[in-house]
Parts: sequence; C-alpha cells; structure tokens
Amino acid sequence: MSRRPAARSGMALILTLAAIVLAGGLAVYLQARAVSRSRAEQAELLRERLRLAAAEAAREALWILAADEDLAVDHLGEDWASPREAVRADGVSTWAVVEDAGRFFNWNNLSISNRSSRAARDILLDLMTFCGDFSPVVRVAALEDFVDADEDGSYEADFYRVGDAPFRPPNRELWAPAELLRVHDFSAEVFQSRPKAGPDDLFGGDLAASTACVPMPLKAAVPVNVNTAGRDVLMGVTGLQQEAAVRTVLALRQVQPFESLAMIFMANPELAAALEGTVATASTCFRVRARASMEGMHSSVMAWVERDAKKGDIRILQWVEEG
Repeated sequence: MSRRPAARSGMALILTLAAIVLAGGLAVYLQARAVSRSRAEQAELLRERLRLAAAEAAREALWILAADEDLAVDHLGEDWASPREAVRADGVSTWAVVEDAGRFFNWNNLSISNRSSRAARDILLDLMTFCGDFSPVVRVAALEDFVDADEDGSYEADFYRVGDAPFRPPNRELWAPAELLRVHDFSAEVFQSRPKAGPDDLFGGDLAASTACVPMPLKAAVPVNVNTAGRDVLMGVTGLQQEAAVRTVLALRQVQPFESLAMIFMANPELAAALEGTVATASTCFRVRARASMEGMHSSVMAWVERDAKKGDIRILQWVEEG
C-alpha cells in the first residue's frame, strides 16, 4: 500500500516532464515560425523596394528623354542614349537604358500597306537573309497574313484551324515578341545568335538584336533611324547592292550625325531612292529597360513609350514588370 503514492508521484513527474518538453517544442516551433514569417515579410518588403526602385530608374531615364532639346535628330551620342547606373542611399543598385525604336526593324510594319520605295516584306526578307536565314519566304508570308487586317492569304484563319491546338490569328499588330512563336514556321531557333566569321561577314547578323515589336497601332511604318540603326538593319532597308553606300553612311555618322536626309540624298541619289519613305533622322518610339538589385534579388521594368515629335511629351504604350 505504501508504494502507490510513490508510483503516483513518479507518473506525475513523467507527465510534468512531458509537458515541459511539449511546451519547449511548441516554443521552438512558434519562434521558428515567427522567424520564418519575419524573413518572408522582409523579403516581400525588399521585393517592393526593388520594384519601386526599378520603376523610378525607368522614369528618370524617360525624364532625360523628354528633356531632349533637339527633337529633329536622335543619335547614340545624346544623354538619353547613355546607360545609367547608380547606388541609392538605401544600398539598392539601379541600371537603366533608353533604346531608340528606330535602331530596329519593327515586325509590325508588315501590318500596313506599302507607302515607301521598298515594301516592308522585301526589307524583312533581306534582313533575315543578312542574319543567316536563307529561306525566309514562307515565314515572312505567314507573318504578313498573321498581322494584316484582311483574310486574304495562304496563312489565314483556315490554315490555323487544323492541328492539336487550333486558333485564329489576331489580324492585328503584335503586342509582344512571344506572339511571333505562334506564327507558322517561326521558332526560337530563328532568333538564336550565330558566331560571326569576321567583321566583314555579310550574313552574320543577329536577328534578335535587329528587330523589335513596337506595341502600337500603326498608320504608317515605324521608320528606321539612319543615325542609330546597325549595319544589318540598314542593309535590309537598302538591299544587298548598297553595301558600299551603307558603309559610307556608318562612317559619316561617326563624325557627325545626319541632321537631315538631304545630306545622304545629295551624296548618293541611288541610295536616296532606296531609303525614301523608310528612314528618318529622329524617332518617336523608344524602349526603356531598367533593373534594381540588392542582396541577390532583383526587379526589372521594360516599357515602350511614344514621344511627341513637337513637344517631347512621353506617352507610355506598354509597361511590363518582372521580379
């Protein structure tokens, strides 16, 4: 009979110890959960700081673009064209650059009727050839049907109704480069860079670096800026027979940007005929890219904007953020 109280006290001790262990485990769990939640909140706060910093870097770059005093000439030596890097007081690193849409051939130029000396399809055919695509005819025809407003062509709605994932082509301008991959015969391989054989490699161009989708309805083709476009784009505009003239243009603009097309037209009437209606010395559409980073995290912004040709006011066409 005397052993029962001792047994009870031993059981009580065991229960007490178990309660202490459980309470300790619960405390550790709650503490770990609190730490995890705090880290998640800090990460979320940092993400928001980076998002705002990237947006601010983009806006600052656009302010510089809007402040351009000479809207009749755009070239790569201007303030707006210089990449900008900074480290803010809170430790966030930012980078931003403004790119002239006239540096590129706009895929959406195929959506409008020809109003220049060379049709957009001919320019694109030559450009893709200079970038190493020696069979671009089907792709260009399919893209033209994809973006034009009519239903006339071999690659219209009936063509895309067959297969495992039938759809209807938009018959409008492309709003993003990813839409190109829905066009018949286009694939990611078309845009892969190839090593150049040398500086004079005529067919070693980079299609991804020479083209862009300017996301806006068009009444006329987005012109190529003769002061900012690369050799491949200018060769696409003028054609293979104008290689020597294009080299001259590239050399002359390094000395002084072209303030008017008359300078080119007087020097080379044949080149003038090839460029008529397709080039300009200034631009109205631009792309800004900005990035903010800190502690291994980053946030970025890509925006297309339109600048008023007379006042310099900026209108945002598309604003895309990525974390």
